[in-house]
Amino acid sequence: MAVIESETIHNTRQAAFAMLESIVEFYDEMREKFTEKPTPTYDNLAGTYEELWCNYRNKVSVSIEQNDHSYAFHVAMGAQEFLDEMAETKGTKKLELMKHYDATHLPLFKDAFLCLMDEYLEEYTQVGRTVNRYDSFEALYAQFMQSHPTAIL
Repeated sequence: MAVIESETIHNTRQAAFAMLESIVEFYDEMREKFTEKPTPTYDNLAGTYEELWCNYRNKVSVSIEQNDHSYAFHVAMGAQEFLDEMAETKGTKKLELMKHYDATHLPLFKDAFLCLMDEYLEEYTQVGRTVNRYDSFEALYAQFMQSHPTAIL
């Protein structure tokens, strides 16, 4: 009713924001109450640490080395989205990367990111997973082709 009865644009915006905020809060409460939370397992975490490593670790390092604030922020947002997705779909603990992002102290952000990677690795080891590591591209390729003999590359 506050939105309908508001007399100024400013009051309408405030009331609309309060309404949206309450809807989001209600949604979060209902979701928490009625959805079944996944649990990390050996099978559902397969490849997720390697994906975090491949997709974000080097990008974080390069963006910091180049002091590229825009690229660092973009990579940080992508990594946070990945971590959020893993928490929601795989049941890993919620890791907050973006709270460590500070464009004026990028090396500290890199350190925080590497620490979060270690925390994620703990999730991996808790379910009995070990990280797949390859000494060369050829070793990775051979493993991939053995697992996917019909793959067209």
